[in-house]
Amino acid sequence: MKVIYFVHDQLESPLLRQHFLESSGYQVVSMASGQRCLELCSDRAPSLVLMDVLIEGKNGFEICRAIRKRFAPDELPVILCSEVYRSRLFRDEAISAGAQRYLLKPLRLDELVREVSEVLAAGSQGRAGGPAAA
Repeated sequence: MKVIYFVHDQLESPLLRQHFLESSGYQVVSMASGQRCLELCSDRAPSLVLMDVLIEGKNGFEICRAIRKRFAPDELPVILCSEVYRSRLFRDEAISAGAQRYLLKPLRLDELVREVSEVLAAGSQGRAGGPAAA
């Protein structure tokens, strides 16, 4: 079973997204701190990190950069999400930080699962010697 570390902002309930991902066959470990995510990645890396930009402590861009210092994109894909930072500048910042996708909220739950599935499929192709996710 694919494991997703889900780092969410504290102002929005993560339960709906978490339950939808779980009902789609993923194991979801939910947390509100990017630092906690980094600590858990040191112990056991997940299949994917799904992270809001506005989180407790360092923002999602900074945590993504820290993840990239430890893991290549095909080893640990990252999807960043934001409802506040909507311009192309922030999308470019997310890609520069090492994220595979930058999603704008609100987004439909089926779209979220599709994006997660696509990123995981691209990452597994990269590990098998095929093209890695961009």
